[in-house]
Amino acid sequence: MNLYCKSIANAFIIIVTASLLLFFSCGLIHAAEKKPEDLDSQIKKQEEEYQRIQKQISSTRQKLTETTKKEKTVTQQIEILSQKITITQQKVNVVTLKIKKIHQNIVNLSNEIAVKNKKIAEVEDLLRHRLVSIYKYGGVTDFNLLLSSQGAEDALANSYLLGKIADQDRQLIDELKSQKQKLNETQEQLKIQKASLESHSNELRQQTKELKGAADERNTILAKVRKDKALYMAQQEELLRASKELQARIKRLLAEKRKLAEKKHPGKPQTVYYRGGRLAWPVQGSITSTFGTRVHPIFKTKITHTGLDISAPNGTPVKAADTGEVLFTGWLSGYGNVVILDHGGNLTTVYAHLSRIECSEGAKVNRGSTIGRVGATGVATGNHLHFETRINGDAVNPMRYLQ
Repeated sequence: MNLYCKSIANAFIIIVTASLLLFFSCGLIHAAEKKPEDLDSQIKKQEEEYQRIQKQISSTRQKLTETTKKEKTVTQQIEILSQKITITQQKVNVVTLKIKKIHQNIVNLSNEIAVKNKKIAEVEDLLRHRLVSIYKYGGVTDFNLLLSSQGAEDALANSYLLGKIADQDRQLIDELKSQKQKLNETQEQLKIQKASLESHSNELRQQTKELKGAADERNTILAKVRKDKALYMAQQEELLRASKELQARIKRLLAEKRKLAEKKHPGKPQTVYYRGGRLAWPVQGSITSTFGTRVHPIFKTKITHTGLDISAPNGTPVKAADTGEVLFTGWLSGYGNVVILDHGGNLTTVYAHLSRIECSEGAKVNRGSTIGRVGATGVATGNHLHFETRINGDAVNPMRYLQ
């Protein structure tokens, strides 16, 4: 009777062990791992934007350094600082996204470590129960199980089952070793991620410090310009010169485009998108500066403004005033990041001081589609959109088309 009870106990141990092993093996192999949010595409996009901005600015910077004047003019100083602000801001965007990704990696690795520790503890508990059972029933348990067999076939089956238990015990121990090794590897990854977080955090602090320094310096110069009549007039003359350069550029680009179109499609008329009527407002906001000649309230000097300044928060979407083709995107002296749309019939619209450009040259854009974001690049005293309408390159009052 005692032998029979021991046989029943052993059989129970076999069944429980096999069931637990199956459960934990599946749990360890297929443990749920939280997949981190995929920020790689966003980081890549921001890095490409940084390279694009840097490339566009480099040509303008080259022109500034090649100037024959020994001292930089006030506009050149503001321009250089504005370029530094734009590039540094883009660096901040990239680093911020990388830090966000690292934070997610750390959270997921920490969760993974917690899961692995729990599984390891459960497997160790299972092994402890196995050792207790082996100790309790002694080394003759296997022999007793074989003696309790009801014949040769039953003994052979019990022998096979005992061998499977031994194999499963070895697999369980091997799995425990493997999980502990994976745990060590995950902990090492966590250390690496934390070190990377510290490095990127230091970089972000440095870039933010540089950004603030450049912004403060530019604001100081702008404050001087507002107080000093000579500096103010010099700046206005340079901005007027930038406007004339824009005029010449638009005329040249339109001529090149027509020549290319004629070469590709001889005799085909130019596509005209704008057929009259009101243009759509590119951004909603208050008008801080109108088109035309203005008198400075303090200096009493006359200045010419070639467009509308529309105040809006940084990053506000800038919409195409009408359907057209992107004639130019890039950095222009005084204007910062600029988009120029060709609507056909010699009508072009200009969108300046953008913090970001969201269209490419040659692309067709529909009325109301986003082409960029409001900013303060170039020579700008604050976040706003400088909007111009030009006929064959010559600036005309935008209100004629918006009202």
